[in-house]
Amino acid sequence: MMSCNNSNFTITGKVDSQKLNGKTIFIKERINREWITIDSTIIENNKFNFKGVSDTAKIAYLTYEYPVNKHVRQAFVLENGKITVAIDTAGFMVINGTSQNDLLQTYQNSKNAFNQKADSYYKAHNDSVKTPEQEIAFSNEIDKLNQEEVSIDKKFATEHINTLVGNYVFMNSFYGYSIPEKEAIVNLMNTETKQVPRIQEIMADLEVEKKVAIGNKYVDFKLPGLNGDSIALSDMVGKTDYVLVDFWASWCGPCMHFLPELKSFYAKHCGNHFEILGVSLDDNKEAWTSTVATHQMTWKQVSDLKGWKCAGSRTYAVNSIPNTVLIDKAGKIIGRNLSLTEIEKILAKKVTAK
Repeated sequence: MMSCNNSNFTITGKVDSQKLNGKTIFIKERINREWITIDSTIIENNKFNFKGVSDTAKIAYLTYEYPVNKHVRQAFVLENGKITVAIDTAGFMVINGTSQNDLLQTYQNSKNAFNQKADSYYKAHNDSVKTPEQEIAFSNEIDKLNQEEVSIDKKFATEHINTLVGNYVFMNSFYGYSIPEKEAIVNLMNTETKQVPRIQEIMADLEVEKKVAIGNKYVDFKLPGLNGDSIALSDMVGKTDYVLVDFWASWCGPCMHFLPELKSFYAKHCGNHFEILGVSLDDNKEAWTSTVATHQMTWKQVSDLKGWKCAGSRTYAVNSIPNTVLIDKAGKIIGRNLSLTEIEKILAKKVTAK
């Protein structure tokens, strides 16, 4: 009887908000950065149900649209057994019922608590007019919050690395870890975990990242520019005191949010002292070129229009954007993903030294 009961999965959902009645809720899976629909149903009378068979346990996502054009998405483990979902009036989901979903929910609880804390701080301070000193303090506090989030992810991944849930957390947060932190977790992996295709990609990228770590000489690449000409990183390194390689894309929200600050910084420092090479991870030329023109990004831009497979980003093991690499006049990598405040301090020291 136990075998029969566990040969399929049931997902029973309860919804607090009347506004979700009539909405479609989906089970989706992400494969090669593409969203694939596994199943869907309609929320009726504040309830929804799914039933099926999962040959193997895997990470999937429950997703729905609410309000208009805003997608709510929550990861869960699609596996045989009884799974329960509760959606509150704010749209948050709590997913329990199987051991792996219970484990994943403990992680989600920690992340939700952190996100509420971070959102409260950001909303309270982001729009206020700040003195330069207050701006630095605000930036430092944001950096602390980012480090706190990385610590939550890293702790969970370390403690549960040889589980499906632990692998999921690691694969979605590893880009925030230092090289030694990644190596420490990889060393905890068993043979089965190391055979996971995405884990193998991350391990390969880790070897690349070591070659372009802070303190090493930069690695050159050459990509098409906006006008079809070819621009190499080596064409720029050594011509100014510093070159900042900025990996970005027109579809990247955080990149667009960062852009006004970067433009202001460039206007202040460009010249013999500082230059930027933008490397776009777009795969659509019109999206790339129109964004550059619309936002008046006046520094040099390159892209092979291959998205995440961009030769430049692969050379520097870039797995998240925005992502930056700071190179000095001698060709030495002196920083990765530094804040503009940190870069400004480096530039100021150079000017003072002169």
